[in-house]
Amino acid sequence: MYERTHASGFYDLIFGMLRDAKIVPNVSQTAAELSTLISLVDAHMGITILPASAVKHSVAPVIACNIVDKIPMSEIGIAVSRRIRAAVVDNFRSFALKNLGPARNSRPSLKIDHC
Repeated sequence: MYERTHASGFYDLIFGMLRDAKIVPNVSQTAAELSTLISLVDAHMGITILPASAVKHSVAPVIACNIVDKIPMSEIGIAVSRRIRAAVVDNFRSFALKNLGPARNSRPSLKIDHC
């Protein structure tokens, strides 16, 4: 499992999904780097839940299985200068709010795609 101190939001998201699916994980190892988690999976130490992009960019012979059900969106933010507010920032914010809308809650059951 990814260490909570390095990404508390990601950690809480994953544990919330597992809790909602009534799954109690047996975490035997935590790591500060996603590549370390992939290496532990490659060493047959178990499984991990992490962004699929981390596996796609890994050289380890592991595969990523998609979670089929709708999963909660991860909260993101943008950082802007307090002194200079470029029009592109306001345009991007408007675009994101219009096309993505507010965060939606969903209750995943953690069905895993065949892999």
